[in-house]
Amino acid sequence: MSEMSKKWILVRKSNIKYYEEVKLYYRNPAGNVVLYKPEGMRFDDESLKHKYVDEYYIKKEDKVRCLRAAQQGFSKNLLHNIVQNDTATVKNELINLIDETLSEPRSGGLETAPELIENIAESYSSQPDIIKNLAKISFSDYTTTIHSVNVMALTMGYCFYTGCSLERTRDFGLAALLHDLGKTEIPGDILTANRSLTDKEFEKIKKHPALGYTILKETGFDLTIAVQGALEHHEKLDGSGYPKGKTNISECGMILGIIDCYEAITNDDRPYRSAMAPLDALSLIKNDVEKGKYNRKIFEDFAYSLTDFNRTGKYKDLF
Repeated sequence: MSEMSKKWILVRKSNIKYYEEVKLYYRNPAGNVVLYKPEGMRFDDESLKHKYVDEYYIKKEDKVRCLRAAQQGFSKNLLHNIVQNDTATVKNELINLIDETLSEPRSGGLETAPELIENIAESYSSQPDIIKNLAKISFSDYTTTIHSVNVMALTMGYCFYTGCSLERTRDFGLAALLHDLGKTEIPGDILTANRSLTDKEFEKIKKHPALGYTILKETGFDLTIAVQGALEHHEKLDGSGYPKGKTNISECGMILGIIDCYEAITNDDRPYRSAMAPLDALSLIKNDVEKGKYNRKIFEDFAYSLTDFNRTGKYKDLF
């Protein structure tokens, strides 16, 4: 780890509007990181108006404080955007916030994630049919963060459909958001490769559940369900999954296994396949249900949760 990365964290420009109470830094022409604005200075201050900065940094010890400030700003606008049915704005701001939360997860930012998910669960609980629309907002640059946000939205939609308690919805939503956390330790050129992976590269990818499990266990927080989801979302009931080939899988692991697969094959184009239409994806997963890889009841409930939260939707002929 470089001396730069040990001390400083690059922050997303889209989030700095929330950081008035935090010191911000930038790199000067000489390559040194110096103070851009002190704590408490507003961004419309005259001294900043002609000071163009392309990249902003914070000290590592300020990361949690910055994330809390960004979450407060996001939460303040969330209900308004829900009422206005401005799903695109909600998702765009959420992706920016999650991107910063999950970057360098060992630096402490994960402790703010449960509060964020609780706020989302409470805000959408009165209008549960809207949250699934978050997953329908597409971006040309498909990333692990976008995938994780989509899986979270679909999982919370499933929870609302099946009548889970708010606490359970929050726990499963958090697990969904963090399920691919281990990919933060997989080389980026493998994650974004625009080609089929080699066997050796795929073996590295297959390590991400165990890596995510380790990161979450080391936080010291009570993330029991998220830990299960991170470790088990690629396991299969017939023992054909990874990393351990388990057949005794937690409820969270079984739910995320189905939803993770569905989201990936309906949104992520690969060199060897195009993204599938929802019904085609469900039919493909149903084949694995028939083979004993996935739980049938969870699969059926998830399929119905994609419609209008009743069993009269367009997937009724799938079963």
